Amino acid sequence: MKFKMDNSSKDSIKKEFHDYYLHSYLSTVRIGLIITILLFVVFTIIDLFFIREHTSVGFFLRFSLILPILLFSVIISSIKACYKYLNTIFIILNLCSCVVIFWVGCSSEITSPGYEYYFSWVMLMVIGFFTFYRLQIHSLLIIGALQVFAYLLATMWNGAFATNPSQAIDNLFFIIAIYSLGSLMSFLLQNINWKNFLHQKSMLESYRHLLQESKTREIAEKDLRSSEAQIHDILDAIPDWIYVLDEQRRFVMLNSALKTEHLRQGYKEDCIGKKITKVYPLISKKALDEFDTIFRTGKILSGEQFFELIDKKIYGETRKVPVFKDQKVIQVISILRDRSREQEIKELKAKNIEQKEIMLREIHHRVKNNMAIVISLLTLQMQNSNNPEFRESIKEIEMRIRSMALIHEHLYRSEDLGQIPLDNYLYSLSSIISQTYRGPQIQLVPTLDSVHVNIDTALPLGLITNELLTNAFKYAFPGNTPGTIELKLKKKPNDNYLLVIKDDGTGLPAGFTMESDKSMGMFIVKLLVDQLDGKIEIIDGKGTTFMIYFREQISMKPN
Repeated sequence: MKFKMDNSSKDSIKKEFHDYYLHSYLSTVRIGLIITILLFVVFTIIDLFFIREHTSVGFFLRFSLILPILLFSVIISSIKACYKYLNTIFIILNLCSCVVIFWVGCSSEITSPGYEYYFSWVMLMVIGFFTFYRLQIHSLLIIGALQVFAYLLATMWNGAFATNPSQAIDNLFFIIAIYSLGSLMSFLLQNINWKNFLHQKSMLESYRHLLQESKTREIAEKDLRSSEAQIHDILDAIPDWIYVLDEQRRFVMLNSALKTEHLRQGYKEDCIGKKITKVYPLISKKALDEFDTIFRTGKILSGEQFFELIDKKIYGETRKVPVFKDQKVIQVISILRDRSREQEIKELKAKNIEQKEIMLREIHHRVKNNMAIVISLLTLQMQNSNNPEFRESIKEIEMRIRSMALIHEHLYRSEDLGQIPLDNYLYSLSSIISQTYRGPQIQLVPTLDSVHVNIDTALPLGLITNELLTNAFKYAFPGNTPGTIELKLKKKPNDNYLLVIKDDGTGLPAGFTMESDKSMGMFIVKLLVDQLDGKIEIIDGKGTTFMIYFREQISMKPN
């Protein structure tokens, strides 16, 4: 696994690396610095006690100015409380070394004995700095460059460049070479440690990931076992017959309800691992094909199944559900719910409804016939009377009864006993009225939208239409004058309807209102409009227009 860094974490990772790089080598740095101090002390003792008469000893002792820096570095690197400040402290100490290099060079005469050691001592300072201190590469380069610059300034100050330029340049070249070698060495060492650090981070991240994955998998397996047990408990609690088949059509699981039925029917109790054709030898080819379809397409299939057991007939509702793994169907769950009782009730209800419809049709037929008998009786009574007013009244009553009888005839002939095709009904009614009253000079123009309503709405509308059309035929065109009567039925938004009866006759009498008119017909119209919770508008101009706005009434059905 490769350790990845995004931009937001790169700075923090680099800081973590520099701390790691600085602290991981502290023990090695301490040992190196202690050995360097001990060597210097040993050589100083040898110089003082064995070759102290040598003129260069005094100059050599000047180099001991670097010992406090080395000793302080050892002490600081041993105190854990100072670890967070080590980088800054080491930078300051090595900047002090630049001052020491400059001071030793400036305070020394190039002709003094031992001055030739100054060049070597500076090289050792530079290479020792790059060797012992694990600072960031840019800090190393800057401080190393300052050490070289301090040496250059010191040699220019004490006249070494002016006295022997070639020797001074050679010495400077070697110091710069040591600086370059130390820089390269530090860069390579830091680069190797950076790769090791990233590798360790990657390994640590992988290890943590593996631990987390292992823990997650362990929890998932535990949850899976618990979930499977819970699912089995749930399936066992369901009264439906449930079983699961694998790709070889073998039983994987049966719930308790199906196991109990197996025992009752004499099937083997242990079906797990057996093919469905062995357990159910009479299973239909259609059912087997459905399993093949589900394994092939992954679709859920629902249907119905009828079969006979030892002691009863089963009408079942089936549902076959695929179980996927890696986008492949590996199992199919089959669920069968016994709907035998519901089917019996459904068939009984259908039979009752059919019988009820037959009875209702018979009732409507008999009501229509009875009304026809009443109309015939009224006609006989009218024919036995010579009173014109009486004959007219009987005729009006007859038309009202005929409008009601016509509704029962439509219901008797309708496929839906609860709904009447209002347009057909009004057309039939208007045709009867037209044939009864009009002469050839009056034309009836029906324009009817297809509307279906219940009897509670159709009956008042039929009576209203009967009254208004009858009045139009009788009074709108006196003296057999020609004219036109329009009958319109329009659908409006939100289940609203409009019935329009319009003529181009002589119009209404002056001062006519629904409230002022004393006729039975207008009283009936007003009463029926109120019954429909509707509204009537009357326009009297070139003829008369009645506009009735209404909605379908809620049918009050007995419980």
